[in-house]
Amino acid sequence: MAIPKVRDIMREVLVTVRDNEPLPNVLRLMHGKNIGSVIVTNEEGKVIGVFTERDLVRVVANNEDVNSLTVGDVMTKNIIVVETDASLIKAVHIMAKHNIRHLPVVDEGGKVVGIISIRDAAITLARLLVDINMPSLGITEEEVGMIREMSTDVNIDEGRG
Repeated sequence: MAIPKVRDIMREVLVTVRDNEPLPNVLRLMHGKNIGSVIVTNEEGKVIGVFTERDLVRVVANNEDVNSLTVGDVMTKNIIVVETDASLIKAVHIMAKHNIRHLPVVDEGGKVVGIISIRDAAITLARLLVDINMPSLGITEEEVGMIREMSTDVNIDEGRG
């Protein structure tokens, strides 16, 4: 089995916001959708930032007034992205190298089309281990069942990743 491409395991971006969106609205949106990050785009749909739970922790730790901020004030800028045709290995390398858990996925034109999380990657790689079927790994039948039970349809942005 070949290593999957990012397009094979990414989640399509259904939630994006503009940088002038008030931060409380973004927080309510994230809470309501049970997600840990939102992609911030410009008028053309290109990624200009990302806002994550880590950004919120920074805002609160700095005693900033959440009600007076827009997402653009506190989003992470200069974000790193990965292309849809990149391998999962490349995506994991980028996330590890830059200590990030949510990686926006862009098409050839730079438009955001999805997101991949470190949890998505871990589940997919665990499934690959099962598919390899290497008894020397010491994977028990119970562990094989657990891995097969994992679904990439599970909401992976619950603040645990």
